Amino acid sequence: MVDEAEAARAKENAVEEERVEHLAVAFVRRYYEAQGFEVKNVSRARGEHGGYDLLAVKGSERITAEVKGCTRPYGIPDPYCTEFDPESRRLIADVLCVVYFPPATEAPRLAIIPRDEIPPEYIIEKRAYRISGRFKKKEIISKFFVDQ
Repeated sequence: MVDEAEAARAKENAVEEERVEHLAVAFVRRYYEAQGFEVKNVSRARGEHGGYDLLAVKGSERITAEVKGCTRPYGIPDPYCTEFDPESRRLIADVLCVVYFPPATEAPRLAIIPRDEIPPEYIIEKRAYRISGRFKKKEIISKFFVDQ
């Protein structure tokens, strides 16, 4: 049986990670807009915008940005495999923007790390699996619920 407190902590952590990510994207968007860029959130777009969250355009200047939010000083959440080129081990986006959210007494800080500043030898491949949305449906999952 799953420990209820452990399940509640896991849910809180997942919600907090998603909240931090949304806050980070909004923070970076405001930063680039303040620099005079028109910014488009393409994090859910498919095709030509794969591998990054924001597209910032000002005149002929175009910046693609992958955004991460973090509550640990100097931490960087693990990227998805779609955010790096597997052959070169280089970031697909032009920059990696990491927004650090320290304790409530301090203001968030933004680190903008250019693609070329991340040495490929610092990129460690991580294998992961995902359960298909075709499985994650009411008619399939319902039969596995446990009455408590």
